[in-house]
Amino acid sequence: MSNKAQIWKVSPEQYAAMQSQVNAAGIAISGNSGAAEKSGVKAAWDYDGENLSVTVLSAPPFMTGVAERKIASAINKALEG
Repeated sequence: MSNKAQIWKVSPEQYAAMQSQVNAAGIAISGNSGAAEKSGVKAAWDYDGENLSVTVLSAPPFMTGVAERKIASAINKALEG
C-alpha cells in the first residue's frame, strides 16, 4: 500500500456537497478532518478550506489500488458537476 495522499483543489461549497454525498453513501464523516472505514478500507481526509487531501490508511492488499482509484474517481466526478 502506498499511503500516498491524493490532493484536489476544492471550494468550500464543493466540499460541503461532497460531505453530503459521502454521508448519503453510508460513510459517516463530519468536520474538516478525520478518518472513516467501510468494507475494510480505512481512509483519512483533511480539508483546509482550499485543498482536500485523502489518504488510504489501510485496505486488504488486493483492494488498495482499487480503493485509491474509486476515491479519486468519486471526487473528480463530484468536482465536475
